[in-house]
Amino acid sequence: MKSFKKLITLMSTAACCAMLTVIPSVKAEAATTFFVKFDTDMGEWRMQTGREKWEDEDAGRELYYLNNGENPVKDGDTVVILSNDEDATGGTEIEINSRLGNLTVNRADAIIRTKGVNECYVLGGSYTAITGDVTNAYVYDDAVCTFNSNVTNLNLLSSSSNSIESTVSVKGTVAYALLKNPNDVIAQYYNFRANTFFYDDESGLMTDAADYSKNGSAPAASASTPAAASTTETAPAAPAATATPAAPAANASAYDDVPKTGDSNLAAWLFGCSVLSFAGCLAFRKKYAAE
Repeated sequence: MKSFKKLITLMSTAACCAMLTVIPSVKAEAATTFFVKFDTDMGEWRMQTGREKWEDEDAGRELYYLNNGENPVKDGDTVVILSNDEDATGGTEIEINSRLGNLTVNRADAIIRTKGVNECYVLGGSYTAITGDVTNAYVYDDAVCTFNSNVTNLNLLSSSSNSIESTVSVKGTVAYALLKNPNDVIAQYYNFRANTFFYDDESGLMTDAADYSKNGSAPAASASTPAAASTTETAPAAPAATATPAAPAANASAYDDVPKTGDSNLAAWLFGCSVLSFAGCLAFRKKYAAE
């Protein structure tokens, strides 16, 4: 009887282990693109998602839904801040409660607070302040930008001129700064102390020599400069170093219904294990009664 009991126990345990090894893993949630634009008629920032570009015929939703609701912004998502026809903006800060995969400021005036950004594009004509550590920042042409946190790789880029026209200040540290026009690398700098980086389009770099170095090695993440982000009101192409976001839902209302995770049959597998264990117990009881 002891041998039979041991056999039943071993069979049940082996069956459970076999089933658990094939339990499907939870699918990673695809990245989503959010568009944010200041509506001059309503006097507030509005957001849209579930589409490839901003649609003017749709007023979008309140900025509240960027961080709340059925499908809020999450780590790794893309947020595009757009300008409006009148170049008007409100004093309201845009708060994003996640670390973004991509933040693009497209000719907009905006104050933006994030939990961090992997790839940050500030296009020419933008006037912005960004809070949250940035891994790779790309500031184009005549953009004016203040980074209130640390920047690992700061790229000041001119798309047509031989000189850098941006005005940029950084309140945190800067590990590496690259100044580049379409044809040449103008300058490279390293290891800026906190709250010392300031570049003016007229005066150039205005940081004291004691607060940075002209020698060093560029971080691997900045080995290649990506193509300029789109200047249209569409989702920017993802840099080569990051995954391309999956296409979002096709209409404005559908995005609330998108599940956060993939389907899992964990309950079914565990139920199967329970059935096998129960069957083993019945067999043992019958064997014991027969003896």
